[in-house]
Amino acid sequence: MAFKFLTQNKKGELIDYLDYIFEQKEKQLKIKSMAITHAIDLISRTISKCEIKTYKNGKSEKGELYYILNIKPNKNEDATSFFYNVISNLLEKEEGSLIINLGSQLFLASDFDVSNDIINEKIYSNITLSDPDDTSYEYSLIKSFKSSKVLHLRLGNKKIKQCLDDFYKEYGELLEISNNFYKQKNSIKWRLTIPSNQPALKDPKTGNSISYEDYKSKITSGLFNDENTIIMLSEFFKLDQLGNQDSTTSNDYRELLKKWSDEVANAFNIPLDIFYGNKTDKSTSTNDFITFAINPIISILEDGMNSKLIEKDKYLNGTKIVINKLNIKHFDIFDCASGLDKLFSDGFSHNDLREFLDIPTLLDDWANKHYVTKNYSDVEMEGGEQ
Repeated sequence: MAFKFLTQNKKGELIDYLDYIFEQKEKQLKIKSMAITHAIDLISRTISKCEIKTYKNGKSEKGELYYILNIKPNKNEDATSFFYNVISNLLEKEEGSLIINLGSQLFLASDFDVSNDIINEKIYSNITLSDPDDTSYEYSLIKSFKSSKVLHLRLGNKKIKQCLDDFYKEYGELLEISNNFYKQKNSIKWRLTIPSNQPALKDPKTGNSISYEDYKSKITSGLFNDENTIIMLSEFFKLDQLGNQDSTTSNDYRELLKKWSDEVANAFNIPLDIFYGNKTDKSTSTNDFITFAINPIISILEDGMNSKLIEKDKYLNGTKIVINKLNIKHFDIFDCASGLDKLFSDGFSHNDLREFLDIPTLLDDWANKHYVTKNYSDVEMEGGEQ
């Protein structure tokens, strides 16, 4: 004979204990997913708004490639949304992001298979593209691609996944225990004392005899009514409230949730004040956020795009793709005026500084001239102009 361990669900129904555990784990996974989604959203939104600069022979150029990377990667998506999804996949999915170049249009694959070749080029097949507005609509590519013809971005290590898995294993059950403990300690229970002689009970309105069970139901309907009400209690009975003297507060639950969020933020290298959105003007955490959370992802994107979208010979001659990280921070032109003046005196042109401030450059020749007004001993100057 097989025995089952039973427990009660919220409805008071007896269910299999293993089913109950599965249900609780599923709820925990949703809570964990919220913290992970928030971390991925922060990083993806930050990088996707950065300008992707293109250089030809060492000089900034805005041509077709610039337009594709910054405005319209394909006919149905804008660049910000496209790269948001690219970065989200890179952080969230173990297989990373696969970008397909089809007729000078970039598409993010929703699913694909890849061979396990080591010496020869890997082959990508069974590639599926999804509608960015409705993922239920898919398009399957019949053609297979060699690794040299696709852009496959991967995180390169499993630090984030491993850290989150370890944390989930260690604290997952504690979160549910804390939740159940909070509910148990804050639930109100009552004790109805019945006299030993058990006198007959009558309905005060009809005068008809009623059972103890019916009487208990009448009292219960009043106790658990959200509105103020009067409880009619017979003089033979005594009603006492139990278990409300040592109730806990929601702080117990919040503290554990915060601890979970802190672990997720640390796994993604996001400073806590940025993760929670309470950064102050004096905080320097933005620099840490860029250095430890943003720069590694940007390096992966730059390496991938340069290796697959730029030919080797052209790259060695100064043609390259660079993500402008200056867009991440907000600069007040008046607050940084002194710094801009110092940069100009050190050789930056007016157009260099205008690009730094993300404002349109000037077509006048003088705006591209460079000056060094410092008396550096190792710089030969004639008339103050280089």
